[in-house]
Amino acid sequence: MIQSSSTISASKARASFYTLIDQVATNLKRFTITRRGEAQVVMMHPDEVASWDETMEILANKKLVVEIMKSESERKAGKVVTEKKLFKELGISPKDLK
Repeated sequence: MIQSSSTISASKARASFYTLIDQVATNLKRFTITRRGEAQVVMMHPDEVASWDETMEILANKKLVVEIMKSESERKAGKVVTEKKLFKELGISPKDLK
């Protein structure tokens, strides 16, 4: 999920709160809201928050991280199977998945 991010002051955020909500909800925009020049909060879409939560769950699982790293090194070494070859080995057709 790619979105645009902007930094605005708390006073500007207060003045245009509903507009910010609309931009976050419809355009997947993200806002960092500052107070006295320092970032205080980030306003973002709930789907993006859920994505971050899922990422944090994955990274908290050491076994899963090891498996991901192993898979990535195998991919870089060219130890991959094409989709076409996999389907052939499993004896299925892409039509079977529909």
